[in-house]
Amino acid sequence: MATPRLDRAIVHGTPRDPLGLAVQDSRIVCADSFCLSVIAPDPVDVFLLPALTLEVGFPTFRPEPWDTWRTYLDPGSEEDDPTEAVYLYVPGALVRDLIESHGGEARLLPSQRS
Repeated sequence: MATPRLDRAIVHGTPRDPLGLAVQDSRIVCADSFCLSVIAPDPVDVFLLPALTLEVGFPTFRPEPWDTWRTYLDPGSEEDDPTEAVYLYVPGALVRDLIESHGGEARLLPSQRS
């Protein structure tokens, strides 16, 4: 299953502004409309690329398998609402599995690609 946005983030990172905020849309939309934010290390930190772990945030549904994803939950996030949570240091393979379990990345129109 194709995961071009995820692959690009892993290999090239997520550009950041001087405050450390992502400067491009980090959302990945899946074929079944599941959506999540995926942030990789800043490309300035080339020694961290390709990324082995990613930051995942605000999935539209609780990520499954929940017992596995719960271990990556940011301590500041509420376990009661996994869709309003951030998951830290998530292995890229686990993120890929999640995206593939939702049908892979949705095809985007040329104007929607970043």
